[in-house]
Amino acid sequence: MKLIQLEWMKLRNLNTLKIILLIYGIVLPGIYLLYSQLQFGPFNVTSEVYQFPEVYGMMAWTSSWFNLIIGVIIIVFTTNEIKYKTQRQNLIDGLKKSDIILAKFLVVVGLAAAVSLYVFLLAFVFGLINGGTGMFDGIDQIGVYFIMTLGYFAFAFFFANLVKLPALAIILYLLSTVIEGILGFLTIQDYVQFLPLSTFKGLVPFPTIIFQKSIGIEMDSEIANATFLTQGMRTLLAFGYMSVFLIVSYAVIKRRDI
Repeated sequence: MKLIQLEWMKLRNLNTLKIILLIYGIVLPGIYLLYSQLQFGPFNVTSEVYQFPEVYGMMAWTSSWFNLIIGVIIIVFTTNEIKYKTQRQNLIDGLKKSDIILAKFLVVVGLAAAVSLYVFLLAFVFGLINGGTGMFDGIDQIGVYFIMTLGYFAFAFFFANLVKLPALAIILYLLSTVIEGILGFLTIQDYVQFLPLSTFKGLVPFPTIIFQKSIGIEMDSEIANATFLTQGMRTLLAFGYMSVFLIVSYAVIKRRDI
């Protein structure tokens, strides 16, 4: 609790946190409302995206596109502490370096939980308004979305500790998804899914069932899910990457003269 209180005292004055979360909180439901207006040839978004149980998967997939930007909060927060010697002051006040890494991990988990809760509430409200069957069917997609969000934020935390410079860390962090995309075009796409951001992103794929219903055909399951990884394998790989990011971050902090 002491670590949580300490980190909250720092976070509540972070303007980057307020601005990014405010934009995210307004834009996400706005984009979701626009789905009913989309139509591309035979494809149009059906009303089922607003109904239970499809609303959970579609809302999670829509929100996943913002995770890279929300991760900037972690980078700014962490690099500010390095820049302004806040971590050094924490050590002087009696914290250990293991406490510092634990405190930042709690921030990563807390922010991921807050974002996931917001996604759940939005999906639940849309479902209540528009109906459907199985009010809690598909809610597991929110849990998977939490794991994905945790992965993105752990990746951001890793970059922040490795690079230290805020602007450079943000640029490299945002470019990483572009680099993985380029590798996808230059190599066999199925192998790119093993890279960190592709692993996290793949946890919440586009809900193909909505696409199938909108055009009245069923997609070949082998084409729709062309992957070597099952959901369980991808989840284990995601946790593996998160562990590596946190262990390396701890090693960097432990060796650094802060």
